[in-house]
Amino acid sequence: MSKTLSRALFATTVAAAALGFAATSASATALAGWTVTNPNSAGTFTASLKTGTSATLVDTTTGQQVDCSVSPASGTAPSGTYGTGTGLAKITAVTWGSAASPCPGPLGSSFQASLASGSVISINATSYSGGVSSGSLSGVRVNLVGDTILGTCNAVISGSVSNVTYNNSTGELAINTGTGLKVESASNCAGLLNAGDSATFKATYKVANPLSIVYS
Repeated sequence: MSKTLSRALFATTVAAAALGFAATSASATALAGWTVTNPNSAGTFTASLKTGTSATLVDTTTGQQVDCSVSPASGTAPSGTYGTGTGLAKITAVTWGSAASPCPGPLGSSFQASLASGSVISINATSYSGGVSSGSLSGVRVNLVGDTILGTCNAVISGSVSNVTYNNSTGELAINTGTGLKVESASNCAGLLNAGDSATFKATYKVANPLSIVYS
């Protein structure tokens, strides 16, 4: 092989390698991801039910429901860009009702609930359009305590919740009658809740200082 041909082949190989590197770099740059922007530098947030709305838990097996008008929540959502929408924000504390304002249930019952110790609810995004992220909640495990005709009812609700959206412009996290919850256990609950029952949850929370979640 002549030196001229060797040089030409070498130059071609180098050019091809450089072109491949450039293409790979461009592809990497163009990879899509989820970007969270939190106005709180600590990466935390607080939220409460949207004014005039309630959080509603329905045992779809018995048809009984509990409505709460008070439900403060807080969690974390660090600013950054992420390759997956899983766990973009996490709810680390949330309660439903209070001693002063319990959640009314059927047959004159009243309830209060809180996130089970050590549990964290992940807010997961799977699609994005027009400033609205859609997805689900996972890792839900809630302790429910009620005052019923039989005395004190203790129940645990757990699972995931579908049909969740977050709107950047309004700062609203909406759970639109999400399915996927189960009554993990129920004791002395007058048949209102029974272990193994399916449940749905509906609520709209307003984030105090709205986050921005964008997919691009």
